[in-house]
Amino acid sequence: MLNLRVISPEKVVLETQCRSVTLPAADGQITVYSNHAPLYTLIAPGEVIVHTEKGPISMGVGSGFANITGAGVTLLANFGVLTDEIDEARAQEAKARAEDFLKNRKSDQDLALASAELSRSLIELKLASKRRN
Repeated sequence: MLNLRVISPEKVVLETQCRSVTLPAADGQITVYSNHAPLYTLIAPGEVIVHTEKGPISMGVGSGFANITGAGVTLLANFGVLTDEIDEARAQEAKARAEDFLKNRKSDQDLALASAELSRSLIELKLASKRRN
């Protein structure tokens, strides 16, 4: 079994024991099992799938990095949300707001903030759609 901790600036998103975890690494998706070779990797925005004794857990994460050891995974991401906690209507509003902000941006800071919000809302909408189907 692996110890998994997913941490965002706001909170510990998930802390659990699991059989494996599939991560959206910067160079492609990787799956980690116990006794994995030590590894640090960049995380791309996307879906994390955690395989537990009780079944899979899906979550969306933003960019960050993961520290992988034989005993566990610590994933630090700029955001993290469990798929079951996604509010699709709020994500749709955030997407529209970010797109509008991108059209009317006044500075590079506006561009960075709007891009981050758009990225998060697109991940949430993709996972919400996957959950519905």
